[in-house]
Amino acid sequence: MHPRIPAAASPLTLGLLTGTPRPAVVLAAFPTALYLGLPEHATVLPVVTSDALVLPTAVRLPTPGPRDWGVAVGDVVNVGGYVVSLPSHGIRVVRSWRPRQVTAAPRLPDCYDWSPLLDDVGLGEGLTPRADDVLCGALLAARALGLDLPTELPLTRTTSLSASLVAAAAKGYAVPAVVDHVTSVAAGCADIDSTRARVLAIGHTSGEALLEGVDRIHEFVNTHLPEGIPS
Repeated sequence: MHPRIPAAASPLTLGLLTGTPRPAVVLAAFPTALYLGLPEHATVLPVVTSDALVLPTAVRLPTPGPRDWGVAVGDVVNVGGYVVSLPSHGIRVVRSWRPRQVTAAPRLPDCYDWSPLLDDVGLGEGLTPRADDVLCGALLAARALGLDLPTELPLTRTTSLSASLVAAAAKGYAVPAVVDHVTSVAAGCADIDSTRARVLAIGHTSGEALLEGVDRIHEFVNTHLPEGIPS
């Protein structure tokens, strides 16, 4: 029997690990992260080491990378029964962890035109196209600042991983650095340089794009504040 590594799962994707084992396709394999795609679009199970970027949907291992997952892009593994079955070992979920979430503010009367951001979904390179990262930042900021969110998200126009993160952002979930920054912006903190720097360090372009989305919403809210209310 292959050895099994204990892990903790996010409640956002814990349901993907229950029931009878079913196939999942390897979308990407990095030294600190493995992305598994289930048949339904926008249904992705990230498996990450303890020193990886903590995606809100991830299964987290207790040890740091680099890790040899023993698989390559396009390989098929089984997921189910609280186990991710890899060729040389299994990853067994034995507990859960709580992802960070942006607190929702009371609704403002102003409506934001989401059309330009939604029209661009899927534009850009990589597993999370730039336009999607901008949208994620905007969704998180809108929740924190009290703007209505889009009624529908065109998730089928982008990659499965990006679609899963956009869906999570619409519910207020993101990596801790982004949640911290959005929370500081919503609170009107005077010094947000440190939180901006942490977000900017995410990925090659993701951090910059996330900040752009947050800034768009923040600027909109500040220019539409009722008279007499300070920004």
